Amino acid sequence: MRDHHLPEDQNAGQEARREPRDSELDRLRQQVDGLRRELEATSSLLGEREAALAHSKKIFDRSSAATKIGVWECDLTNADTLRWTDGVYDLFELPRGSAIDRARTVAMYDPVSRREMEALRAKAIREQGGFTLDARITTALGKQRWMRLTADVESENGVAVRIFGMKQDITAERALWDRTRFLAETDVMTGLANRSRFQAVLSRLDEAAVGRVSIGPLLLVDLDGFKQVNDSFGHALGDECLKQVAARLRSVCSEAVLVARIGGDEFAALMSPEFNRTEGEALAERVLDELRQPIVWREHSFQLGASVGIAFPQTIAGCRPADLFTYADIALYAAKAKGKNTFRIFNPQMKAEGDKRFETVRDVAKALVQDQLELHYQPKLRLLDNSLSGFEALLRRRMPNGQVIAAGAFQAAFADPELSARLGKWVIERTIRQAGLWHRSGLDFGTIAINLSTSQLNDHRFADALIERIADHGLKPEMIEVEVTEGVFLDNERGPIKRLLERLKQSGMRVALDDFGTGYASLVHLRSYPIDVIKIDKSFVQRFLSSPQDRAILETMLRLGASLGMDVVAEGIETPAQLEALKALGCPLGQGFLFSKALPAGEAVDWIAPVTGHEIRVA
Repeated sequence: MRDHHLPEDQNAGQEARREPRDSELDRLRQQVDGLRRELEATSSLLGEREAALAHSKKIFDRSSAATKIGVWECDLTNADTLRWTDGVYDLFELPRGSAIDRARTVAMYDPVSRREMEALRAKAIREQGGFTLDARITTALGKQRWMRLTADVESENGVAVRIFGMKQDITAERALWDRTRFLAETDVMTGLANRSRFQAVLSRLDEAAVGRVSIGPLLLVDLDGFKQVNDSFGHALGDECLKQVAARLRSVCSEAVLVARIGGDEFAALMSPEFNRTEGEALAERVLDELRQPIVWREHSFQLGASVGIAFPQTIAGCRPADLFTYADIALYAAKAKGKNTFRIFNPQMKAEGDKRFETVRDVAKALVQDQLELHYQPKLRLLDNSLSGFEALLRRRMPNGQVIAAGAFQAAFADPELSARLGKWVIERTIRQAGLWHRSGLDFGTIAINLSTSQLNDHRFADALIERIADHGLKPEMIEVEVTEGVFLDNERGPIKRLLERLKQSGMRVALDDFGTGYASLVHLRSYPIDVIKIDKSFVQRFLSSPQDRAILETMLRLGASLGMDVVAEGIETPAQLEALKALGCPLGQGFLFSKALPAGEAVDWIAPVTGHEIRVA
């Protein structure tokens, strides 16, 4: 076979034509490879993004499930078509993916929430804004739930086209909030409203009161004798007592707007504006009658009382709800001052008296700080030989002008618990300090009597503290005598005041019953309480020479003291005739202006030095 060779020039032409075609193919192959790589990269990226989206959706779904949140949207341009995520279906307890009926969904809201939601939705669409609402719903399965609904509006060209947001199940949060509010506004022991809620109600009513009476009468109830029960029998019985009292008040005051426990043993009942004065007085009587009934718990049975103060806003010019508590409290004070177990209705005169008491308390507190108080000592004599038996320490106030005022002029200060405690402490400290000074100076002053306040008698630490202070000043307990008034007999005989007095007597101190014959004392009390001395009130001493009845009473008290082995002191001896008659009746001790008024310590010491044979001096 013979080879045929093309001419060189022809072959070169063919090669020249082939080279462009190969270059074009290479370029096309490169482009295809590049497109393939881009597709692969894009596919990989899309896969990663799809995986990321799937992961994000998974996280969102789990977060939504954990937080009980679902997302929703409503197309306002397409017949309010709704779309939900699974969380919203679960919230309403509807099958996931089921058709959404807006009318049915709205019907699941309770009426109040439904009206509020529709109003907020319309406003948001109209103003192209948003809103948040806590609403109560009933699910498709009949469960009660609380839901927090948030919404925002999307608009195009100034027209609302879509409303969207979230819905969250806040049932557990709401239950916690309700419980927290209950604890914040409720007295847990009794189940009544507490002081905080009571004051909040008054404040809301005060804000709503614009030139009209928006509130009815207010009754304040303070238990009489509760502290003694609590201290004597323990807090368990005291708590049960409060529970029973609360139940009785809730029953008796069933028409009240609010019944609250506003203090340890103090309650309040706020009535509606329609409650008139006659009905209010009748209610107070029923409250007193109900609280007089015995309280029974386990093996214990005891009886309490109550004092009630009432304020009628309709009868008080310009009275606002915020003022009502003050007025009722003033009336309550008047009821307790009247002797307890009664009620009093506020009148303007009570406020004037209350303002005066406030001024007195403030002035005496200032006098205590400014060292305007001092003790004077009134001698107490043995009438048989005119010898000094001792002194009674009496509180006085020296005014800036030098005038000395007796404690009777500022008696209201002792009704204030805090100030009374401070005054009592001051008197004890100054008396014992003076007694210690006399004793260290070798002066035999006999005994010094100190009047005890209610706050001291109610302080279970007082007896030991007094005994300790006496010892600190080198005194013997026998040198100190404590005086109490007959009001202590309002206390239960087994109560803390009786135990306190017994503790003082056991230490060696003497206990005197002051103003005997004017209060609550009885023969049973004299037998039951640790009394060493009876002090006959000056009202009997001043009248017994002219009044056969007073003379008979005074003679009876003298015989009673002698038969019980008690010393008897006649107070308020002012004339020689009274003195001679008392001596003839066998009265052993006396004090009064016939002998001396109460003297400053520097003058009282003159009575101590010549202990025997001291001449009677008329002040």
